[in-house]
Amino acid sequence: MNNGPFLFLGLFASMAVSWLTFVLGPQLQIGNLEPAQTVAPLPVVYPNNAPGEARQGAEVYRAHGCVYCHTEQVRPNALGSDIAHGWGRRRSVARDYIFEQTVMLGTQRIGPDLANAGARMDATAVLLRLYDPRIFEAHTVMPPYRYLFEVRKIGRAPSADALVAPPKFAAPDGYEIVPRPAAHALAAYIANLRQEPYLFEAPPPPSANSASTNAVATDTNAPAK
Repeated sequence: MNNGPFLFLGLFASMAVSWLTFVLGPQLQIGNLEPAQTVAPLPVVYPNNAPGEARQGAEVYRAHGCVYCHTEQVRPNALGSDIAHGWGRRRSVARDYIFEQTVMLGTQRIGPDLANAGARMDATAVLLRLYDPRIFEAHTVMPPYRYLFEVRKIGRAPSADALVAPPKFAAPDGYEIVPRPAAHALAAYIANLRQEPYLFEAPPPPSANSASTNAVATDTNAPAK
């Protein structure tokens, strides 16, 4: 008896079930997510698309392999200590990523999670870390990305973009450290990473809910001026 057709049908069924489960199912469930109103402390529409320079920076981030050492996903309390580490005040959800063409969740945490990097540092701090992360942490394993910067002679006046680094890391006398466009774009991308607003699917903890309710009640009961 020729079992070839049965083997083919079995393999086809296995592949079909896998595709339905891991591709079509998630697409039907979350593929049409749109921005929604936040639930606390004030209702605003979230998320919003990143500005142009930050979108360019996402390409720089991908090209330099940052995703191999950093994640962009805050795990819930039951699955880790991300929130206790200060990497976010709530877990990440699918809606956080609806404007990202390639979601760079990452697989390893050689460095800290960056899902809320913009809440911890501004673009200037990111640029300093890119130039030499040892400015902030002496024993970090993160490599410097000095090729994203230009060390050049100071002209008639220092550049407004020049980094202000500690003396140990500063340029020689008469020179300045100026970020290249790729460095500016990458810093804009990282500084724009925020998943702070609470959503229906990621509500604030009970204590935050109580505080928000009390604040609204206090404001409502305040005497009219």
